Amino acid sequence: MKILFTILILLGPAFAWSKTAPETHLVIQDSPVTGTVTDSKGNKLPGVSVLLKNQAGKGTTSNQDGKYTLEVPANAILIFRFIGFKEKEVPVNGRKEINISLDDDDVVLNEVVVTSFGIKREKRALGYAVTEVKGEEFTKARETNVANSLVGRVAGVNVTKPASGSMGSSRVVIRGNGSISGPNQPLYVIDGIPLVNANFGQSSVFYGGGDGGDGISSINPDDIESMSVLKGGPAAALYGSRASNGAILITTKSGKSQKGVGVEYNGAYTLDQPIFNNEKDYQYVYGQGTKGLAPKDMATALQAGTSNWGARLDGSPVIQFDGIARPYAAVKNNSRNFYKNGNTFANTISLYGGSEKATLRFSASDLNNHDLMPNSSLKRNNFSLNGNLKATDKLTAQMSIQYVRERVENRPSSGDFSWNPNVGVQLLPTNYDVRNLDRRVDENGNEYLVSSNIYLANPYFIAYDMQNRDRKDRIIASADIKYDFTSYLYARLLAGTDFAYRLAENVTPEGSAIANGSMRESQRYDGEFNSQLMLGFKKNVSPDVSVDAFVGGNIMKSKVSNLTASGSQFIVPFFYSVNNTVTQGRSYDLYRKQINSVFASAELGYKGYLYATFTGRNDWFSTLSRATNSIFYPSASFSFVASQALTMPSWLSFAKLRTAWSQTGSDSDIGAYAQSLTYYFGQQHLGQSLAYISESTIPNRLLKPVTSRSYEFGLDTRLFNDRIGLELTWYNRKTTDDILSSQISIASGFNNVRLNSGEMVNKGLEMMLSGTVFKQKSMSWDMSFNMGYNKNSILSLADGQQSIIVQQSRPGLYGDGGTPVYIKAEVGKPFGIIEGSGYKRDAAGRIIYNDKGLPLEGELRNIGSSISPYTLGFNNNFRYKSFNLGILLDAKFGGKISSGTNNLAYLAGLSKETLPGREGGIVGPGVNEQGQPNTVNVPAQEYYSWVANHIAEEFVYDASFVKLRQVVLGVNLPKNWVKKVKMSDVSLSFVARNLFTLYKKVPLVDPESTFLTGNVQGIEMLSVPATRSFGLNLNCKF
Repeated sequence: MKILFTILILLGPAFAWSKTAPETHLVIQDSPVTGTVTDSKGNKLPGVSVLLKNQAGKGTTSNQDGKYTLEVPANAILIFRFIGFKEKEVPVNGRKEINISLDDDDVVLNEVVVTSFGIKREKRALGYAVTEVKGEEFTKARETNVANSLVGRVAGVNVTKPASGSMGSSRVVIRGNGSISGPNQPLYVIDGIPLVNANFGQSSVFYGGGDGGDGISSINPDDIESMSVLKGGPAAALYGSRASNGAILITTKSGKSQKGVGVEYNGAYTLDQPIFNNEKDYQYVYGQGTKGLAPKDMATALQAGTSNWGARLDGSPVIQFDGIARPYAAVKNNSRNFYKNGNTFANTISLYGGSEKATLRFSASDLNNHDLMPNSSLKRNNFSLNGNLKATDKLTAQMSIQYVRERVENRPSSGDFSWNPNVGVQLLPTNYDVRNLDRRVDENGNEYLVSSNIYLANPYFIAYDMQNRDRKDRIIASADIKYDFTSYLYARLLAGTDFAYRLAENVTPEGSAIANGSMRESQRYDGEFNSQLMLGFKKNVSPDVSVDAFVGGNIMKSKVSNLTASGSQFIVPFFYSVNNTVTQGRSYDLYRKQINSVFASAELGYKGYLYATFTGRNDWFSTLSRATNSIFYPSASFSFVASQALTMPSWLSFAKLRTAWSQTGSDSDIGAYAQSLTYYFGQQHLGQSLAYISESTIPNRLLKPVTSRSYEFGLDTRLFNDRIGLELTWYNRKTTDDILSSQISIASGFNNVRLNSGEMVNKGLEMMLSGTVFKQKSMSWDMSFNMGYNKNSILSLADGQQSIIVQQSRPGLYGDGGTPVYIKAEVGKPFGIIEGSGYKRDAAGRIIYNDKGLPLEGELRNIGSSISPYTLGFNNNFRYKSFNLGILLDAKFGGKISSGTNNLAYLAGLSKETLPGREGGIVGPGVNEQGQPNTVNVPAQEYYSWVANHIAEEFVYDASFVKLRQVVLGVNLPKNWVKKVKMSDVSLSFVARNLFTLYKKVPLVDPESTFLTGNVQGIEMLSVPATRSFGLNLNCKF
């Protein structure tokens, strides 16, 4: 297969030319020219395109010996073109033989990437893995949250988009989870300044809730020049504790030195269609009711609620929740009838220009998003100003400032929560039409309910009457000043801030089923300031040896404050103010943190093919005691460019071996006051305020920073004159002294104590295969395939513990005492295993039933890992003249998901899996407790309800999937057309995202459905539908 692939690549141009310009078609009066094509070292080059200038379609290719023959006019000009070499034009001048040598196009050797502190370095000198994604990929994708655009593009990066609507957060994990309780997402850095990626609220596993978005979601993709992904500790060691999970460096666009002012406009319109995974997985044979009977009156209809254990649908009139008789017939489009197409309209205009001394770029953008949930919207404005100044030959400065303004109305909620409209849509009886609920309130102004269960809220009431809104103002600013004392000695000052002010309001209005209503208001401030001073040295100290070194220090200060006021039971109806409530509460939280750091780095290069880089950083944490708050992070990396040092075969264009080792760590974000007793004032006792200790965890002043040690080995190659690229990386990352809570005796007055007790290891392999399948003047095909595999294992927990519960689901929507599902960390297993009850089986694997014919609940068992160990991406880019087509597929394999939606649909009799036995009952296959065949017949409602409440394994599914993630079809308009309207470039593209799920095994829901961005993954509950998007992008340059 490998040989065939190589032959196809080598012969691709020959096949193309053989169809367009066979030599026998050339004009006979032309005379033949022959010759041999070689590289600069004299190696013969096969497959070189030899073309006639200004004569489209005429040409040939060199054979396996580098020889070519072509009949040409005496005054012709030959063009020699081959990937990995500089194009060369040669006049014929009547010659019969022309031998030519092509010079290397050192794109690979001279390729630079952005690394720590925004420093650009040659990629060949790096001893660790770095992947750079160009800004155009983000403008093509047009995700509202730019982090979601990384899906399928970078090996070893696992991106999860929670099912919380278009305005939600994103979870990005590089090379697996490194901590059980601490953060596992990378550090985001924009123009050298760390970004505050705080999450402003998300669902809980028990009762759901809304996703308030995160820090990265505010960034405008039109302002991004590039994004560099630093994978793991060796790449990000200079950032210290905050980058122990890797770092993602964002470089924003800047001005250009040019005549006049350049103007660029980017406009995009996107239509978002809800993807309804559930329609084919519902049953449409039986309707609302219980025990095989349809409701007889309004009271029994309300009592039945979502129960779909009624009679066979026959179209006869049956009383529903509002006392109106409607046909007892299937309604198949409730989700389609409630959720509407969403849309996003984004416009960005930028002005740029400058001279050799100074450049400037200003941009303003406006984004208006209407979510698929009715009455839900996001309005975001971004303003960006970037400047570069060369004040003197020695003094330069760069400045960047961004202002973001967001206004959100009615963020969607998820989980079995009274604010989640999906509860009242997906669990609606089969014979109910959701549109009959759009009345919202009855004649008394009270919520129009479909059930006597008040928590089964009316979805239209949620959308239009329950109010949640927030607004956020944010500023991200940085200044980078550099002074060159000499040509090799410099000082650099980098300072910046990221702060946001957010107001949020939630109102459960008068008339809701929750008596008298309630409301909550909050004011939150998140701020961070960084200042950094560096002294650097960069010089070739001899013809063979280069040195690039610097030392410096950094101070980081952060502050989070949150003022909250809440109230319940409104005094004056429909006047929503906390002061208008009977019961009121207020709270104020303040969090301050500081990290002081010093660091150093030295890169030594020898003859351009051997590099050694050493770094060190020491952090001092304010959150830990002085005795233990210091930690040192060393790293070492080595790069050997074998193709520069040794004689290589002609087919091997570039080869580099690399290795790296590092030690990083963190305080695991334990909180500013986790080592001190904190007190709470406000609880009333006998009319007096009561103060008490608010912590249930004993402070431990002996806590040490978490430590993570990583090493990796890699191979980077380019084959057949850069036609094929292959990058391989193997890594090992071990975390020790993870900060975990351990249970203690309640006689102490506390429940837990924090200890340095956890150990975890991640081992994995990453591969990136890229290639140019063919490339000609008017046509090309480039492809890339990336794969990541991560094997995670818990090595140890607190003394005596074999497992700890990270999170658990709530046992049933109706509070009937069902068995929950647990997400656990267990020694010897990967992090995030799903544990739940299974069927009790005998030694032969047969299910055991009790004397009532119901399956016995077995012991809790490991059902699988909630995290997929395999991630894949396959990207193709085709070009034909001015047209281009991009196709991206991505996949995940090996993970599991516990689906609360399927569990509740099973419990309610909505799932098609509950059809067998409806009229004849069920005799479960297996044996009774005496080992004899089970013969007890059980009514279907009783049987399936029992399974839903007690057998967790029935609702844990393989979460593997393959998706056609993105298709982009674009065209660059001809220059002669564009110039007529005073423009320099115009491009138009059609974009489609999340088109099809080509493979999945989970019924009812999307396999990526989850409503959390934290460490707890693998639990889904009545999630907001995923979307399929279609859009148009227009780019104009003046």
